[in-house]
Amino acid sequence: MEIASADTENKNIVLQTEGLSIGYRHKNNLEVVAADINLKLYEGELVGLVGANGIGKSTLLRTLSKVQPALRGDVFLSDKEIRTYKTSELASQLSIVLTEQIASKNLTVQELVALGRQPYTNWVGKLLDEDIEKIQKAIEVTHITKLVNKRCFELSDGQLQKVLIARAIAQDTPFIMLDEPTTHLDVYHKAYILKLLKRLAFETQKTILFSTHEIDFAIQLCDKMIVMNTDGFEFGRPKELIQCRAFSSLFPEDLILFDPKTGSYKVRH
Repeated sequence: MEIASADTENKNIVLQTEGLSIGYRHKNNLEVVAADINLKLYEGELVGLVGANGIGKSTLLRTLSKVQPALRGDVFLSDKEIRTYKTSELASQLSIVLTEQIASKNLTVQELVALGRQPYTNWVGKLLDEDIEKIQKAIEVTHITKLVNKRCFELSDGQLQKVLIARAIAQDTPFIMLDEPTTHLDVYHKAYILKLLKRLAFETQKTILFSTHEIDFAIQLCDKMIVMNTDGFEFGRPKELIQCRAFSSLFPEDLILFDPKTGSYKVRH
């Protein structure tokens, strides 16, 4: 179910899905993970994707980024069907931050952020003035100026996450997607990273979609949320999703209960 919002009339739609079904093809059989997904993500929005383990969050992200084909329906990115994008074109529209280890932690922070400009540089990788300017802006906006000469293996998990976000900002795409950006971080740095994403969405007017298990934080910070459960999905502003009990149905209630007054989960005594 999608909950309509009246605060987006003057904003551009960055990503839209129509009748999207996601899952896997096994010879002649289809394993449908979720069906009839209809989303409209607008510029400048921070959107959190939540759900229990194994519910299909990563499958949805892979489908929205063209890593995995849709079973049915369409995904539009910047008003163009995502299946029609060439790889080089897609890199100018979508940047992805994954939880996987980076290829070489021997790179300096400056070098890793500069890789965000790879879709735009010529075949020898020469950085133009515009590229250097965007790299510097990404470093400044993520507050990692003091880290630029460090090598990535010298960074903490939280610092490395900020650097990867800076690389995505340097790529300068209208849509940024992150797969569980707060994994392995302590509670302070989880909040720090999510608040950073909130600020970046507002300041840069980029659309940022991230999957997370930090549901309490996401409720506080996100403009919209996608809630995936065994019955399908619900999409809307956090307050509206609380009212329709979307979070109450995420997990069995034998151990934890969602408190709509505080917008958080409580352990059942």
